[in-house]
Amino acid sequence: MKTSGKKGNILIAEFKSISRGIMVTDSMIKSAEVNIVQAGSLCPGKYLTILDGEISALTSAGKIAEEQGGRHLFSNFVVSGISHRIIEAIGGDLAEVSSDAVGIIEGPHMADLINSSDIAVDSAAVDFIEYRLARGCGVNSFFIITGTFSAVNEATDNASRFLGERGSLIAYRVISAPDRQVVKWMKSSLCKC
Repeated sequence: MKTSGKKGNILIAEFKSISRGIMVTDSMIKSAEVNIVQAGSLCPGKYLTILDGEISALTSAGKIAEEQGGRHLFSNFVVSGISHRIIEAIGGDLAEVSSDAVGIIEGPHMADLINSSDIAVDSAAVDFIEYRLARGCGVNSFFIITGTFSAVNEATDNASRFLGERGSLIAYRVISAPDRQVVKWMKSSLCKC
């Protein structure tokens, strides 16, 4: 398990046009000291850009997204003070599935889901094995955590309680000692679009 307690900040910009999203992402990178955590097309025909950096640089990049994105900008927000483990998971740095337990948390709102995942990793020793923000599987976002049963159960309870209070919880489940066939197919069965 990664042990970094360091906190970071991200900007999430979602565009209704792929070409506009790519163009604006290029402008944001060129004009502010930010790094791409994730950038790519979403289903159907949207573009998602996630950047990390200092709040001032992300705010500047967000203004560029608003100015150049215009009517093609669907949403644009900064999430501050989150665990670097979440930023790494969003960027694809994921752990292997533990045979002890997995927890799956689903929600429709990216900002709420990111905040709930921060609560999860702050409350228990868990790792991410999948992290999807409005990519594939319709418009829902989700993350899957792994660790000991007690840690996964505690992290899932805390994350789902936060989402429930915000009216932003679709579903959550904890699976104790997942069968090795489920473990084998868990990641390969997730949609790639």
